[in-house]
Amino acid sequence: MNPKTLLRPCPICGCRYGQVLHTQGFQLSEGNPLPPVCDYVVCGDCGFAFSDTAVDQSGYDAYYASMSKYADSATSTGAGLLSWDKARLNQLALQVGEFCDDRKARIVDIGCANGGLLVALQEQGFGNVCGIDPSPACVHATRSLAMGDAWVGTLASIPEEAGTFDGIILSHVMEHVRDLSAAMEFVHRLLNPGGWVYIEVPDASRYAEFLVAPFQDFNTEHINHFSETSLANLCRINRFAPECTGTKVIYSSKDMPYPALFWFARKGEVPLVIEKDNALEGALEKYIAESHTLMSRIDANIRQLITRYPEIIVWGTGQLTMKLLSDTCLRDAKIVAFVDGNPINQGKLLRGSKVMAGSEISAPETPILVCSLINAGSILEAIRALNLANPVATLLEGLE
Repeated sequence: MNPKTLLRPCPICGCRYGQVLHTQGFQLSEGNPLPPVCDYVVCGDCGFAFSDTAVDQSGYDAYYASMSKYADSATSTGAGLLSWDKARLNQLALQVGEFCDDRKARIVDIGCANGGLLVALQEQGFGNVCGIDPSPACVHATRSLAMGDAWVGTLASIPEEAGTFDGIILSHVMEHVRDLSAAMEFVHRLLNPGGWVYIEVPDASRYAEFLVAPFQDFNTEHINHFSETSLANLCRINRFAPECTGTKVIYSSKDMPYPALFWFARKGEVPLVIEKDNALEGALEKYIAESHTLMSRIDANIRQLITRYPEIIVWGTGQLTMKLLSDTCLRDAKIVAFVDGNPINQGKLLRGSKVMAGSEISAPETPILVCSLINAGSILEAIRALNLANPVATLLEGLE
């Protein structure tokens, strides 16, 4: 590891120095405001892990407002329209119901995506729920799906008419927030006396146990990497008393389990003492080593494909593709088309080429490289449904 004076002070304790765990490059689509190269660091004082990004919060807010993958409810999580996604939201609503016995409590889901959690809470008897999301498309979907109000906004810009709350839910939000202290201060102000916050985030201490794609959690969107200790520290230093914690396994797609952890914390008046996280660094080092091994295997398979075929089609323009175009021989391939099933990505420019829908493929002899591991199954289903005659290769198995 290399010591570094940080571009971004530790978002928990404010420390200005850390150790670089990993540096990751990304091939971004045109107009993407996020950084093309980023160091992933661990704080020298409290042991928290995070992206040392120079992009400010407005850059991330702009990204989620215009490029949010969650805006398409058919291909993403948050609406509860898919059985595995609905099960996740129902589980969270049950947790909230067990912690909060006041069904009249005013609860807001900040980062509500397409509103599925509000529906699940209503099914648990909570009648005063609402949502906030930076994506206008998500807010529209929420208003259509749930019998509750919703507004366009972020943790730093919630409309005044939203008022105050008895409970705030931040489910898979805080890993995206650059200024955590400012966010927690805002949460503190929004809560009524005795109010509570529920924070759920990916569990960085278990990344290696759930590794599917190399460096899948070191991406442009997840800029904070929590353990139970570091999430408790975030609460304590910002005048919240952690009351109830646990770990869980959720699904990020149909067959893809993913580690998460949570805290319920109660609004207090004074900061509490934090403790150093001495375990997270080692857990992430294991994750990084295993990611390097997997990346090398993928690189070898891609090399075999592009040695055999002078041109290829890449299906999938997500986080893994961004890394492969930066860190493997895929950067040298002649890619005649990029394809993506999510409408939010179609029409964007990647390496000067427009991202298209699968139905637009018109070169039946050119092989398709399925450039995803997490969503490979659904992509293969889409290819079969379109009756495409193209040879198909996957990242780990090569040509079918």
